[in-house]
Amino acid sequence: MRIKDFEWDEGNVVHLELGHGVRPEEAEEVFAYKPLYRKTKKGHYVAMGPTHEGRYLTIVFALKRDSVARVITGWDMDRAEIRYWQKHRG
Repeated sequence: MRIKDFEWDEGNVVHLELGHGVRPEEAEEVFAYKPLYRKTKKGHYVAMGPTHEGRYLTIVFALKRDSVARVITGWDMDRAEIRYWQKHRG
């Protein structure tokens, strides 16, 4: 999967930062390091991977036209998610 750009607005920025302590820049960094992608049951996608500072994040996003990702939510991976990422990353 290739993401060309991100769609941000006040709604998803505020939710991500205040709700989960994740800055938009950190969310975008996950996509830069060959993240592990998977599809959710609701038809969204998940990107899992590290940030530049070594924080491991799970980012849920909608894939829009022209390979634009609209981040819906994100959080720090728990131990089980980190093990899953380590086992399945390419």
